[in-house]
Formats: sequence, C-alpha cells, structure tokens
Amino acid sequence: MVERHVHGYDRLGTHSHLRTVLTIALVMIIGFFAGETAGANEAFVTTAGGTAALRRAAETTVRMRAEYIDITLFEERYEVDALFVFDNPGPTVTHEVGFPRFSAGIDRPESFRDFRSWVNDEPVEALEVPAAGGAADVRSPDRESHGTPPSTSLSGAPLSGENPAPRIESYYVRDVEFPRDELTTTRVRYTADYGRDRLFRTVRYLYGTGATWAGTIDTMTIRIDNSRERWIDSFRFAEDRPVAFSTRGATDFDLVKTDVDPPSDATFDLFLDRYAWWLQDPRSSDVSDDWIYDRLHVKREYLRLLSLNQLRIFRNTFFARNGYDFGDGDLGRYFRHFRWYRPVTTSTAGLLNPVEEENVRLIRAEEERRRTFVRD
Repeated sequence: MVERHVHGYDRLGTHSHLRTVLTIALVMIIGFFAGETAGANEAFVTTAGGTAALRRAAETTVRMRAEYIDITLFEERYEVDALFVFDNPGPTVTHEVGFPRFSAGIDRPESFRDFRSWVNDEPVEALEVPAAGGAADVRSPDRESHGTPPSTSLSGAPLSGENPAPRIESYYVRDVEFPRDELTTTRVRYTADYGRDRLFRTVRYLYGTGATWAGTIDTMTIRIDNSRERWIDSFRFAEDRPVAFSTRGATDFDLVKTDVDPPSDATFDLFLDRYAWWLQDPRSSDVSDDWIYDRLHVKREYLRLLSLNQLRIFRNTFFARNGYDFGDGDLGRYFRHFRWYRPVTTSTAGLLNPVEEENVRLIRAEEERRRTFVRD
C-alpha cells in the first residue's frame, strides 16, 4: 500500500560515549580525498628530537583488549568518541601513547577541533607532536598493506575508486602507566569536518595503528549515531573478514569485529551524501535516469543502513518514480523537490512491475523489523 503522509516516530533510549563509494554512474569516476583529516587507533609511540614515531608490537606486553569507536554524524562535521581498553600480563610499564592525526589527500590538513583525552576516566593533557620525517606513511615493515579495496558496495553499485594511503601528520602524545594484570583505559574525543572524494562526504578512521600493541585486538566496535538521519551510502573495512551488524533503534547501528589483526594502514570508511543516489540531489539540473530498482533486487544489507524514516521514503519512491500522485501531503511535498517526479495517477493498480513489488515487500519487512527495536 502506498502512503500519503510521513508519520513521525520517537527515538527511544540514550547513548553513552561508547557508541562506533557507492554510486550509480554512467561512467567510472576515480575518486580522491582532498585534504581529509581523520583519527586513528591509539598507538605505541616514541618521541625523540621533537617528533614521534610508531614502535613495534614486539617491544611491549600491553594488549588492546577492546575498543569502542562512537561516530556521531552531523550536517557538516562528525564527532568521534573513542574508548580503548588495555591489559598488561607483563611487568608494570609506562609507555608513550599517541593518538594519530592522519591525512589522505593533497592539501595540508587542519587539526582536530576540541581534542580531549582521558586516562582511566581522568582528563589528561595531550601534546601534539609532529610525525617523524614529516607526514609519515603508516605502513610498517612487519605488516602488509590492505591493498585494493572491494570494487562494489552493498547495493552492488561501483565504488568511486581506491583510497590513497593514509599518512600520519602528528600524534597527540601522553604518558600512560600500564600496571601488571590490570585493565587500563584511554579515551579521546574530537570533532572533524567530513572528508570528500569527487562525489561523497567521507568519514575515515585508521584502526591499523592498533597493530602496534601485543597480540590481536579482541573486539572492535564501531557505533554509528545517525539520529540526524544523514544518507549513508556504504561502509568499507580494509580486510575481507566477517562483520557483525546490529541495529539500535530507528536510526543507529553497531559494527563489530573480533580477533582483529589489522595491517598497519587498515581503515574504516563511511560514505555519505546529501541525498541517496536513487533520489538525486534536487539542485541538479538533470532529470535522473539512475533508477535501477525496476530490474535490480534491493539487498537487505543496504536497507539496514537506512533509518526508519528513510526506509519509508525509499519504499514510496517506487510509486513516485512510476508517477503516483501523493497530493499535498508530506510525501508529495518531498518528492516535488526532485525533477524526475511527474505525478500522473492516483491509482496503484499495476503501477509496479514484479521486481519493484518484491523490493517494496523487502523494504516494508525491514521497517517492521526496525519498529520492534523502537517499541522495545
């Protein structure tokens, strides 16, 4: 059944600080990140001569047991709130710990805004120290590069190109004591502007620097807070290993990886746009032909990235693309922003083909599944 009005919903629950390129194009566009600045996992570092450099995992008994990367998406920027949990089965040691600021682009990056850090819940001052030798390639001799990323997104569309290798610009350094057989936590928080490739806004997080600690990372949780309902097109990890996906409420989700042994330049990438590609930015002067869901089945994995409200827009887009007239309701006003919308009928009989009908059914099923999280 087609809907005429957008119904609101209540976003239940609260979130603590522990919360963690796709396009359809007529031609392949090679993307690049221009002046993108982003954060990375806490790293085992050493400072000398006013610069800092990564140390090797073989030089410490300290392990990173868990990390919780909470990424909150805003309109023009994003916030990262990251908690790291360490243990030390060896003798008590004090290490220099550095949170890297890295870049992947051609312009000189700006510093983080409002960078703050804690050790065992106590605020500590972090000194920003340049990377040894200037912007340093993250790859280390005892770890391999993650190489070429996957060529397709969750929707089956081509990504816009490979990411350039990350380069560490500086480290936010502080001394941290790691007592024997005790847990130690560090935490950082900062805001940053979105990076950009030719088509998308990007969030990029370098987790490979966690490889400087002994052993593997038991659990890595990336929690995406999308309560402001940015359009998430896709996400990508460096390694082709299982990722557990769990929904939290109407808008948010978690991505969990276990027993993580990343290459030193491994990144997590999140791709966003002002509007979903299947809607098209209303400022465009062209009428969009990028409607493929009359012949392509929607992947459930892609639907999980959309908020409950975005799912409803997606479902009704099938009717709008086929000329259904939503009148003066919320959906009608929404779709009239797009040049491709040409309402010609108020009947849904025979409006969709079998592939589109199946896609609508899948979207409605995901909406119902998501509502259980809101009710609970």
